Amino acid sequence: MRIIPFIMLWLLVVTTYGQAGLNTPADTTSLEVSVRQNPQIEQLMRAHKEVVSRERGINGFRVQIYSDSGNQSKLRTQRRQADFDAKYPGVASYVVYDAPDFKLRVGDFRTRLDARRFLEKIARDYEGAYIVVDMINYPGFD
Repeated sequence: MRIIPFIMLWLLVVTTYGQAGLNTPADTTSLEVSVRQNPQIEQLMRAHKEVVSRERGINGFRVQIYSDSGNQSKLRTQRRQADFDAKYPGVASYVVYDAPDFKLRVGDFRTRLDARRFLEKIARDYEGAYIVVDMINYPGFD
């Protein structure tokens, strides 16, 4: 029975002694890290940067408030755009041609939640409006 406390004490001493060197600071001035990688990785990174730099925006959301096709559809869509710009001067609007329709899309929203909030704000003026996924301009961060 007396041997169990003795073994416990001995294990405590051994583990404490074994961890004695863990708290000493390491000499960081002599550390050297060597990274070996396939040269094609650098090539892929350069190609990725080039592709990303050519993109004109990011994936996001807009609210489509109008769509029209037929004769004079471009003119009617531009008139709707002017009306929208007068009502909501701080919100960007875009006329998009997707054959055979001219569409009026507004806003540059990064999240669907932001687009939903704006849609609820304009729902009275534009009853048929809905959210679409689109490439948006890079937003400013406030």
